[in-house]
Amino acid sequence: MKIKDIMSRDIKYISPESGIDEAAKIMEDDDIGFVPVVSDGLLCGVLTDRDITLRCVAKKSNPDNMTAKDVMSTRLVHISPDHSITEAARLMAKEQIRRLPVCEDGRLVGIITLGDISRCKNYFSETAAAFCDISKPE
Repeated sequence: MKIKDIMSRDIKYISPESGIDEAAKIMEDDDIGFVPVVSDGLLCGVLTDRDITLRCVAKKSNPDNMTAKDVMSTRLVHISPDHSITEAARLMAKEQIRRLPVCEDGRLVGIITLGDISRCKNYFSETAAAFCDISKPE
């Protein structure tokens, strides 16, 4: 089974110039902890609730004066929609991430999560292995 068969396609994203409050509102409204950052149609970063906590709140910065580009993660790990679900689980485990942007030619086309993989029959062992690797201290 391929990633494109189970990935989420209806993705909310923000621009690098979007305010932290906009990203936080999307996270709250959709009960998610991750928002892709897209510029000119290309994925340029991801913003997580952890990014906001560590790079804004913990440093006592004023979120009203900060944009996504100020706190987003720019080390991008992504995968093609034509890769297998097993490859996605292995990449998540290796990189210790739970969410993986799906891109074609740099353009965001979807998101796959460990939750998506766990709901697929026959992929329990890959999901369990990824959860174990993600939970290991660095």
